[in-house]
Amino acid sequence: MRKYAEAWTVAALMRGESVHWVDGASRIDPSRILKCFPSHEPSARDHLHRLFIGRGFTVHQLATLVERLPREVSITRSPLVVIDGPIAMHLDTQVGDHEARSLMRSISIQLQDLAEKSNTAVIVITATEPVSKRHQHLLAMIERRSSQHLSEQRSAKTDRSPRWLIHQPSGTSGMWPEPRVAKSLFRVFDQLTDAGLH
Repeated sequence: MRKYAEAWTVAALMRGESVHWVDGASRIDPSRILKCFPSHEPSARDHLHRLFIGRGFTVHQLATLVERLPREVSITRSPLVVIDGPIAMHLDTQVGDHEARSLMRSISIQLQDLAEKSNTAVIVITATEPVSKRHQHLLAMIERRSSQHLSEQRSAKTDRSPRWLIHQPSGTSGMWPEPRVAKSLFRVFDQLTDAGLH
């Protein structure tokens, strides 16, 4: 689902707005975001100066980055915050189950507060299928605090197979014009339309 977040990021940047992207799984690639800009856009690289990237290499660093977001967003007035792959760090075997659940609960509450108090769309990118019992618990914790879900499905495991987007709770669905990635999920803590993102 990263490509959708990248496209929405570009839409916000081209309007002169800032975007905060917290990378919890070391997956962000600014060159992919550059490719989302229209080919006729002369100052695509200049827009990236308003993309604020934070990268957490441990679950505690990730928690600290999320904790700082309200102050940072209050300065930039960003309409969009992307939290990419936060569960990855919580699956570290050096982190106990109780600690992982406690940190994820805290992060989820902070993101919900950020969305509500700052009128900011907060998008959390996660996998859809849990790979362990801990993963299942953590996904459920995020889902409970999410107001919307956007999932992508495809009919076959090839790059050219059709993808279908499904939004909940509205039930709206449709096809994205440039499908490329495997099935995954956005967890949205605030309404994208409220932030002017469509």
